[in-house]
Amino acid sequence: MKDFLRWLSHLLRLTVLMPMLALALAATLFVVWPPTTDVLRSWESTPVEVNLAEDVSLDELAIRSYVYDSNRQLIDVFSYVENRVLVELDDISEEVKHAVIAIEDENFYLHTGVDLSAVFRAGLENVGAGGITQGGSTITQQLIKNLVVGNKVEAERKLQEMAMAKRLEREMEKDEILNLYLNTVYFGQGAYGVQAAAEVYWGLDATDLGWGEAALLAALISNPSSYDPINNPLRALRQRQIVLNRLAELGYITPEQADLYHLQPLPKEVNEIELPPKSYFVEEVKQQLLDDPRYLGGSPEDRFNLVFNGGLSIYTTFDPVSQRQAEAAVATTLAEYNEGDHGGVEATMALAALEPDSGAVRAVVGGPGFAQDTEEFNLATQGTRQPGSAFKTFVMMTLFEQGYQPSDRISGRGPCQIPNPGGVPDPYVANNFASSPGQVDTINNQIRVSSNCAFLRLGRVAGIQPVVDTATKMGITTELEAVASLPLGSEEVHPIDMASAYGVIGTGGIRYEPYFIEQIVDRQGNVLYRHELSGERVVSPRSACWATDVLENNMVNGTGRRAQLPLQSSAGKTGTTEESADAWFVGFTPHLATAVWLGNPNERIPMRKVTGSSYPAVAWGRFMTSYHEGREVVDFPGCPGEPRLGDLIELEDVFTVGTPCAAPPTPEDPEAPVPMIVAVDTDDDGTHDTCVDLLTTGGIEPCGLSEFAVEGGEPIPLYCGTPLPIEAECPEGQFPLDSNNDGIADTCVGPGPAPGSPTDPSLDPEGDLPDDAGQLAESDAGF
Repeated sequence: MKDFLRWLSHLLRLTVLMPMLALALAATLFVVWPPTTDVLRSWESTPVEVNLAEDVSLDELAIRSYVYDSNRQLIDVFSYVENRVLVELDDISEEVKHAVIAIEDENFYLHTGVDLSAVFRAGLENVGAGGITQGGSTITQQLIKNLVVGNKVEAERKLQEMAMAKRLEREMEKDEILNLYLNTVYFGQGAYGVQAAAEVYWGLDATDLGWGEAALLAALISNPSSYDPINNPLRALRQRQIVLNRLAELGYITPEQADLYHLQPLPKEVNEIELPPKSYFVEEVKQQLLDDPRYLGGSPEDRFNLVFNGGLSIYTTFDPVSQRQAEAAVATTLAEYNEGDHGGVEATMALAALEPDSGAVRAVVGGPGFAQDTEEFNLATQGTRQPGSAFKTFVMMTLFEQGYQPSDRISGRGPCQIPNPGGVPDPYVANNFASSPGQVDTINNQIRVSSNCAFLRLGRVAGIQPVVDTATKMGITTELEAVASLPLGSEEVHPIDMASAYGVIGTGGIRYEPYFIEQIVDRQGNVLYRHELSGERVVSPRSACWATDVLENNMVNGTGRRAQLPLQSSAGKTGTTEESADAWFVGFTPHLATAVWLGNPNERIPMRKVTGSSYPAVAWGRFMTSYHEGREVVDFPGCPGEPRLGDLIELEDVFTVGTPCAAPPTPEDPEAPVPMIVAVDTDDDGTHDTCVDLLTTGGIEPCGLSEFAVEGGEPIPLYCGTPLPIEAECPEGQFPLDSNNDGIADTCVGPGPAPGSPTDPSLDPEGDLPDDAGQLAESDAGF
């Protein structure tokens, strides 16, 4: 029975051998036959429509690109079709070179590109060994096939391949050809070239591979799929043994060493390059490279090939320490949010941090992370949300540029009614946060309490379009509509834009565009792109310094108290939108400007018990505290003094809705006259400072329009003068006045209640009006 099986085995081998012998004989005859020889010479001497020097080159190989952080440490790899790392021949172990030559082209250093005798010899060797022990085509031919003519099986292509191989041998040194081959050949599992294969199978460099590893790689070349050590370990073992035996036959190793290397375990899994987890920062870099021609130029297709196959070295502004600090602050604060009662609203945070004096982006948290459904959408750079009261800073900056100063006063009384021509609604009616009545106060203090009505009035003073222009100059890139509600942050912005714009204040008015990429170097070491530091002054140093003072005060005494840093001076502003659907904190130090946003990542959903002064301020403070640990404490520069005393800013067409004075109690006697309580300006400064009953005093009369109006828009008269004792007896419904300025009331005016008095049925004396503001703002008592 054994003899029969042995006979059958030889018969099967002979069955396989005969076609290969026939092929070898045919190839030999094909070459030596005169007409065929002439054709080959013709192919060899005739210029072919390829440039071998260009097409058969390391420069034409698709290789992966590398991404580095600000410390030049590898943080990611971009590759698409071919995972390849180019190495020089000296960086490939001698064992690999010998093993590949032994199994693929034993006479590599002897032939001139074509070795027809190898075809016949390979057929005999392969049949006798029961597998592929030698290749028929030379390494030079395989290189031409892989890079130029392709795998199509036909006589003309084979002739072209042979002719080009002979040409290439005349144009390139043998070591150059071998180096190209070892960087080109496919070893399975997506690995092209020896270095990538060494990484994929063993996590090693090509220079560290020994005989066992070299034999497996040489075994893979003929059929990487069939001999895959991970998916087909038995076939891989058999083929590796064949290579080891061949190496022993040629004297590179002993038979005993071949047996020993045969016992070496095969790789069981693919070794991935150890990289930090995928991040929003790296994705932003990738998208900028693909989308923005400033970096790599060319068409989208050209940029794609360069990014994924061009072997670029991309150096970024990414700071891994800052990134970890940002992620930790966000994670801790979100955990606290999830423990609270917020109406069951799922929320996430976005954070963007950059250096004000360069624009270098150091950390980005774009959302819930790459394990979530929103992984491809970066809320920090792509997301647009209403900034709420954080936008008031742009109104303040516009006013300072127009000559106003922090001590100028404006009414913050509410509800307030603002003309909104062409908008809906018109007029625009808003409340302060928690329906606070507000007061007349300085711009500094109106920021501190984040008064909605004060900043709607200030927006009217500054002009909405100038506010749009200021915000745009400072770094807001989204389109802003010049609507009455803009000062309250009704238009959407990117978090990174808010960080950049606030950074302008920290630099004294100079804007540096946010950037992620420092430098791009191609595979030859040529610099394709280098970021040039270029700042542009967009607001005056005085305006920026005053704004810094105001926002620094807000951190100490206002809505930003929960974001304060232990030692480092800081400045910032909260922002909360309608029903707390979005909450913000944006601020800066001399070292860093950071914006934090909190909300639902998919849609605007009201969050219960949330304002910008709660979780966003806490997260901002946590991150910035960690960031500034160990850094030099730097104070903000001192500001020039204000050139004049603060003025009262008045508006004729912006009114507080309601009555300036409390409604009088109803007399117990139904026949008794109803008190006529009116607002009086006793010091002639244009705003009321007391409320008097016209029935019990005199010497005052209408002198202009109060800042108050009835709900329908009709302004309430402002009374001026000093209340005088009554000298004239006036009938019911009339009140005494001093008509000749002698200090004595001498006449009666009337009849009936004065317009705008508490008895005017058009008034809403309780101030119980709906909040149509569309925005909220934090007060001192804000959460």
